[in-house]
Amino acid sequence: MKNKTLDLLVAAFAVVLFLNIHAAAQSGWLDQNPLPNWNSRSRAILQTERMPSGELARCGKFVRQPTLPADMLLAKYGWTLVGSAQVYGKTTVVSWAQGFDGMCRPHGFQTMVFVGNRVAGTLSPGPMDSRTDGSLVNVKMTSETTLTAEYVRYRASDALCCPYKTEAVTFVIKPDGANFLLVPESKIDAGGVVTNGQSAEMLKNTTWRWQSSETSSENTTVEKPENYQLEFIADGKVNVLADCNRGRGTYKTEGSNLAFSGIFLTKMACPC
Repeated sequence: MKNKTLDLLVAAFAVVLFLNIHAAAQSGWLDQNPLPNWNSRSRAILQTERMPSGELARCGKFVRQPTLPADMLLAKYGWTLVGSAQVYGKTTVVSWAQGFDGMCRPHGFQTMVFVGNRVAGTLSPGPMDSRTDGSLVNVKMTSETTLTAEYVRYRASDALCCPYKTEAVTFVIKPDGANFLLVPESKIDAGGVVTNGQSAEMLKNTTWRWQSSETSSENTTVEKPENYQLEFIADGKVNVLADCNRGRGTYKTEGSNLAFSGIFLTKMACPC
């Protein structure tokens, strides 16, 4: 019975980790040529409802308190700041989110570029979700008027942990009357395929819980997902929690495949 529980746990996580992805982020613009510019429309900061206190308490360590003038503007309109800010001269890059997923990764997030107290634009046509096609993963300011943004790209067969490549887009800030306009200028086709090492890197220091699974013969819903989890350690080890039993083994990634080995589990009789 214990071996069956462990097998189900590992199988469930394999399914969860490597489901086909249907992009939820605004990714279509990355495939257009020439690149569109959504920032030519209104760049006003809209009022929003503040993030619920429970959500802030759950993921508070990922929330950044407003300190910069651009931060203050966003906070005034109810937006919750996440991630680090970047400042180069009069230009500031800041990010906000509408919420968090189960692992406290930003959900419905957006990155805005300010010149002084004026919005020059955003780095995506609409809010993005972490680990979806076209979501932003890195920004590098190269001058007061130029920056490079990097986005993950997923194919339908790619696992949530492992996008097959990244694409970078260079942006330029141009004068626009009395304001400023952020313009996507060119795409850098140098992201390349994500290597096995990078796939493993994305799993490191994350914890996955078994919530449900479905096979051709049965559907399983877990009443207490916190009692069934895999914790991926930075050294390639994986900690296993299966009800009242614990164990440890190793894992490795190869392309879009995840393999476990050497998992040994305690054999305590768990109360029903």
